[in-house]
Amino acid sequence: MPSRGSLQALGVALFLFIPVVLFLFVRHPEPIGASLAVGVGLMLGHRFLARPYFLRVREAKCAWCNRWLEGREPVERFAVTAGSERVPFVACPGHAEPARRFFAWVDRLRLPLRIGIGLPLVALLVALGMAASGRSDALPLATEGFRFVVGWTVHLAALGPRLGPRLDTAAATPPRAAFPLHNFSLLGIRGILWIFRLVGVWWILAGGAALYRLSGA
Repeated sequence: MPSRGSLQALGVALFLFIPVVLFLFVRHPEPIGASLAVGVGLMLGHRFLARPYFLRVREAKCAWCNRWLEGREPVERFAVTAGSERVPFVACPGHAEPARRFFAWVDRLRLPLRIGIGLPLVALLVALGMAASGRSDALPLATEGFRFVVGWTVHLAALGPRLGPRLDTAAATPPRAAFPLHNFSLLGIRGILWIFRLVGVWWILAGGAALYRLSGA
């Protein structure tokens, strides 16, 4: 059986797939067709690696801070609905509340959050495909638009622990998963949200400045 340390390290390694994919899409090193193909392959294949990891650790690590809890007491327990499945989580004492509020927040805002990530991603992938075939005029606008809009979107998601509704866990229906749950098991929700905040600020400023230049203003 893998040790706790190796499982924590595996979570970090699986998380690193995400910045690699973003680098390939946003920086799109030449040849662009290869960057697009590898990025899409990693994006689609990541689930098949991260999902088994999630199933192993979701009741072993604190969903919020990523601390190893297997065999420890006391722990707090809560659940999130994914499709027809009720997915259990554990948390350190006091950490279930911000985790629940985050999931309730992104459930409440699931449509704008999905639009804010999905539409810019589709536009960027289309622009990358066009650039790979020799038509790159749309790529700068699609790239910077992706950074700017996604930067704001992840900042909105990161407000969840503060602005999400408090839930009566005895009576409330578990919030629905707005995003793939396995990604939050890699570093813990708190770690992922800090990355959202830091990268979000960078992308808002850099993408906004680039869009201003592209507008010719």
